[in-house]
Amino acid sequence: MGTYRNPPKNSKWNIFLEGIQAFMPLLVGVVPFGLITGVAVAQTNILPLDGLLMSFLVYSGAALLVALQLIQSGAPAIITILSALMVNLRFMMYSASLAPHFQKLTSKWKVLLSYLLSDQAYAVSISHLEDPLNQKTGHWYFLGAAVAMWLTWQSSLFLGMVVGVNLPSSWSLDFTVPLTFLALAVPTIKDKPTLFSALTASLTTVLMSGLPFKIGVVVAAIVGIVVGAVIDERRAS
Repeated sequence: MGTYRNPPKNSKWNIFLEGIQAFMPLLVGVVPFGLITGVAVAQTNILPLDGLLMSFLVYSGAALLVALQLIQSGAPAIITILSALMVNLRFMMYSASLAPHFQKLTSKWKVLLSYLLSDQAYAVSISHLEDPLNQKTGHWYFLGAAVAMWLTWQSSLFLGMVVGVNLPSSWSLDFTVPLTFLALAVPTIKDKPTLFSALTASLTTVLMSGLPFKIGVVVAAIVGIVVGAVIDERRAS
């Protein structure tokens, strides 16, 4: 009779599980964020099934919240679509950062990981991917974090749509949205260029918050990148 053997530490399955484990601390922020978004869907009088379909297709809490606000205000469809796209332009920067690590993968892998890309999956995976020792299997780590995020997000959003409207208003869960993004950003600030980039982008976001189509987010990202690049260049010279 054969004996059961645990898979080696560097097996694809274990690396996948490590990605899931890395995501776990973010549950505290993601679940309330999903609930809030689900409540917003319900308050827009969208059927739960339609709201879940929107989440499957868009898969971006920030873009979904912006779209819901514009739908409620009666904005034209083209304005709603453009605004959601503007909010999601940050994923182009994530993609550019991840591309060197995934360039040798098949097209099927790239399509899957592109769909599953999220702020959370990127934040918990990028340090792992940048380690040269993880170049061949890093996509399994990313997949674990990304799948965990996707399942958590969709389930919490659906729960918010179904029962979230009955939550007491005194709970005031709105604070968890910025808290989630702060939890993602702070661990990545490890040097002076990154610090000044983050501070500049944050200040610019506040100052540009009144711009249409949420374009202030994009402007802030560009300003932050430029400031970080300039400081890094001066430090190197």
